[in-house]
Amino acid sequence: MCVIPNLKQVVLICGFLMPSLLGSVVFAQADAGKARSVIISAIANEQTHALAKEIVRIAYERIGVGVEFDDLPAQRGLEWANSGRTDGDLARIDGTDKKFVNLIKISTPVTSFKGVVFTKNIERNILSWKDLNGLSIGIIGGIRYSDIGTKGLDRVLARDMHHLFKLLEKEHIDVAVAVLDAGKIEVYQNHGGSNIHTIGQPLFEAPLFHFVHKRNKDLVPQLESVLQKMMETGEIASIRETTMNKALSQ
Repeated sequence: MCVIPNLKQVVLICGFLMPSLLGSVVFAQADAGKARSVIISAIANEQTHALAKEIVRIAYERIGVGVEFDDLPAQRGLEWANSGRTDGDLARIDGTDKKFVNLIKISTPVTSFKGVVFTKNIERNILSWKDLNGLSIGIIGGIRYSDIGTKGLDRVLARDMHHLFKLLEKEHIDVAVAVLDAGKIEVYQNHGGSNIHTIGQPLFEAPLFHFVHKRNKDLVPQLESVLQKMMETGEIASIRETTMNKALSQ
């Protein structure tokens, strides 16, 4: 049997429902007006990531998304990005998403790098990873290219770039493997007169890609488009050069 409410009941029901409905509309409007933002893992005290930040920041700005960077130890940064604790990782080598499967690669590189050997006293023509055999080697923990290249060798894991070059300056290690530009900035800013210099040829050269957590997959086409245009116009190279020159002049 269907009971039809009288007018008084209808008024009472509407009185209860209207505040709830109005509240939902207000919150929906507030959410719609709130700008989207993301938090991206970056490697603490690592100048390559410092160079990449400006490029990635501009890319997000152009798609209307705010971005903040959480500076973390290298391994933790990847783990947090993969777990979703942050929204992605700033710049890593190709293939990172094979191990950290919740990450999606943006296919246009945000920067590139050369992994080289720094030393104070060693005189050796280093052309490949195997030429490091017999030396104590410093690398930054969580940096995948140097971790892979030195596996099985006598190595010491540093916390970050500052720690790595302190170990080298104090001769606790024979050599340090680091990104060429980042190492040059570190030596210039913090180790002047230490006689730290590069030897041999680059052991590894590669582009670095931005990765986003899979929950942000809707941003991938937009970031792809913006970064591709920035690369084609030379803007990425220009930003990188300007940031590098600024770091070397401080």
